[in-house]
Amino acid sequence: MNARSLLALRGRCFLLRAFAFALFSAEGLAGIVHPLGTLVGGTAGAVPVAAPEQTNSTPPDGFRQVATLAQGLEGPDGLVHDPATGLIYVSEENAVRIVCIHPDGKIQILFDHATPVYEETGYIRKKVAGLRSPEGLALDGKGRLYAVEDMPGGRLISFDVAAEALASYPCGKVVPLPLENSRYAWESIAIGPNGELLLAGSTAESSMTASGQGGTPGLFGGTLLYRDAQGHWWMPLDAPMTSYSAACFSADGATAFVASEVPGDMGCLDLRSRNLRMFMAGQTFRSPEGLAALPDGSVVVAEEGGKLYRFDPRTDAVQLLHDGQGGFESVLWDGPNRRLLATDDQRGLLVAMEPKADAAYAAATSAVADILFETQYATVEMIPERCPPYLSRVLKLGGYDPFGMGGEIAFRDFARKYSLVAVDADAVLLSAPNTVRDPIKHVQFVIVAPYLIGSQGGQFVWSSSGFAAIKASGQMVKTEMVKRQVIRGDLMECSFFPMGGQRIALPMPFSSRIDTEGVATIHFMGMGITPDYLMMLNTVTPDQSFMLVMQPNEKPQLYGLYLPPVRNSSYWVVALAHKEPETWRSLSSDP
Repeated sequence: MNARSLLALRGRCFLLRAFAFALFSAEGLAGIVHPLGTLVGGTAGAVPVAAPEQTNSTPPDGFRQVATLAQGLEGPDGLVHDPATGLIYVSEENAVRIVCIHPDGKIQILFDHATPVYEETGYIRKKVAGLRSPEGLALDGKGRLYAVEDMPGGRLISFDVAAEALASYPCGKVVPLPLENSRYAWESIAIGPNGELLLAGSTAESSMTASGQGGTPGLFGGTLLYRDAQGHWWMPLDAPMTSYSAACFSADGATAFVASEVPGDMGCLDLRSRNLRMFMAGQTFRSPEGLAALPDGSVVVAEEGGKLYRFDPRTDAVQLLHDGQGGFESVLWDGPNRRLLATDDQRGLLVAMEPKADAAYAAATSAVADILFETQYATVEMIPERCPPYLSRVLKLGGYDPFGMGGEIAFRDFARKYSLVAVDADAVLLSAPNTVRDPIKHVQFVIVAPYLIGSQGGQFVWSSSGFAAIKASGQMVKTEMVKRQVIRGDLMECSFFPMGGQRIALPMPFSSRIDTEGVATIHFMGMGITPDYLMMLNTVTPDQSFMLVMQPNEKPQLYGLYLPPVRNSSYWVVALAHKEPETWRSLSSDP
């Protein structure tokens, strides 16, 4: 995604509408839902996590020199190197073409918008639209060059770059993708050592297009597609409010590095499993656009602003390698020549960067076992046989009687079906940077269908929930409807348009998450009106649960959460198994 598109995306004010399942109860429960987080330190038995090592000055093992291999390119983006011939292929997004750069510097145009492109279905071959907005490139061992299109409805196209094919009839072939991709724009493609494919993209471009045409943008999301060596397609990642911008394989193909332009996350994905196992970097990056796996198991991260970092997933260390002018798009490790190749779309350059100490990049590939992957989702059922009294009154307001037909069996089915989360807990202040005059003593909240997040009729749809916190003085902070003026704006055009007042429920939850140890993380967002509440619920040992309260413009307060006296663990309801996000979803049954 280019800089203008990214700024426009960040400048859009998306309309948030809350749909309450049950309004206010005697305890003050009502409302809606928000996202995950991780609380580190300050907890009994917690394992301390070191902050990522970061060097913000150019280290000794930076680059000896930066040489320009080609210039005058129009929006150079995708990049691939053929070690057998020494040829370098570059996609020029602005010129809508793919060029070949020879070792002597000669630039040869291979494919453009006029190059014939075909779709094949059985014995039928149909000519379709030519190349559009080419971005990511990859080259397999059979001389096939793959290109993805960075535009809504983007395609995966393969070209035969053998000399005889180029001399006879150069053309492209659309590779079918196993999903309805009319909204997807693809920014990156990589090929593994055994011919595996990896595509990274999102629907952010289509969301901005809808907004620019006067429509209401829907919820955008990022997707990672993976085709294994047997030809089966999978969807390892599919996340809302994320724009995946880069992906690459490790040298042995056992792992994949993934970066998201929005919100700037970087992670490592285990490809040996059909479950989502990732390691997420402790540091976020500013518009990461390119990734290059190094032989030692680390990866180079290229920021759009011109910085290069080296990230090591074994230690979570992040080191600045280069801070230059321009804007990087793609990076690639050229093993035979021991150098890093990069495209600079702002200055129209292809550059080669020679490390000062290339021995640091020449070590044997690290073992996957050295990376502390985390399984992202687990199945947890903490459902009592009967509905707790504090919850039954709220559910009745929403139209469901837990003691009606079916009794406790109906309640358990209801909890599983809607992934119900309900907590009634005493709170004890553990630590705070300043004196808290009126600390929280009791918390209640309920969330129905925490994984329900999407768009319907051009509007955001959120899960239903309610929240109440009672302080020592008896004062209650509870879910309340707040009128907010919603606007849609374009920072590039300096224009903003009011969309009318909307009533939203605050504090607003957004999503829930549970780890392999049975710890559920739930974040209620106050949007600067009410505090933010970050809950970490230990479903195995409830009295080892915690709450981080972040008051507007104040430092956070840490509380311990405990079951009320004479209550057992069945007093809480945590059913986060039925509606967990699909991970490693199979998209095809036959290669």
